[in-house]
Amino acid sequence: MNELIRSIYEAGLGKFFYDLFFVLGFVSVLVGLVWYGKKLGFPLWKTAVTVFIVYPLVVLWMFVMFWMESGFSTWGGNNIVRIFIYVPLIGMPVARLLKLDGKKTLALLSFAPLLVHGVSHFGCIFFGCCSGYPCSFGIYNAFYQEIRFPIQPIEALTAVAIVIYLFYRAKKRNYIPDGREYPLMLVLFGSTRFLFEFLRNNEKMFWGISNLALHALFMFVVGLVWLIVHNKKVLKKEKES
Repeated sequence: MNELIRSIYEAGLGKFFYDLFFVLGFVSVLVGLVWYGKKLGFPLWKTAVTVFIVYPLVVLWMFVMFWMESGFSTWGGNNIVRIFIYVPLIGMPVARLLKLDGKKTLALLSFAPLLVHGVSHFGCIFFGCCSGYPCSFGIYNAFYQEIRFPIQPIEALTAVAIVIYLFYRAKKRNYIPDGREYPLMLVLFGSTRFLFEFLRNNEKMFWGISNLALHALFMFVVGLVWLIVHNKKVLKKEKES
């Protein structure tokens, strides 16, 4: 595997594979959400329109956030960890416009960031845009020209594992959302990504915590508070009934 990565980079194809996985990330979202949207009873065209509107706006917001965080000096920052909590803020107005059920739309959108991350992040292996620390095992990093801890595939596979769990949970519920899908995703991904950030070699701000670790922590907190508030509302309704 490491020889393959080295050969791809030396052939000048690293960026090509990086971009290819980025495109595959979008394809995975489109296919995955159309399939799940069908389970939720959404017309195919409405799910597709939702993806084609929400996805570009979310990506744009991701770049804008990085631009603001860099003091308006650098455009880029292709890392979707920044935007997990903002997807509903962009997606729900679109759902209203298309007259889609809000709870079902949130359940649908809970898969989108994970599918992107679970597929697109494999492209980071070939272009060295992020890496773990040097170690005796792992993945060859062309930028540093050495073996580094394989944090990219670990992060991607974790996202895939959460997707599988959420799909399994949805199937057990006969694809009837209970409103916990999105906050549960935030808690699961936010907590794991916060821990993974300590294994990445990106710049730390304080106590070994990076900028993206703070985004992940914020994601976790938002998801946890969301779940607590939701559960209290459910208990209150049960007592009233």
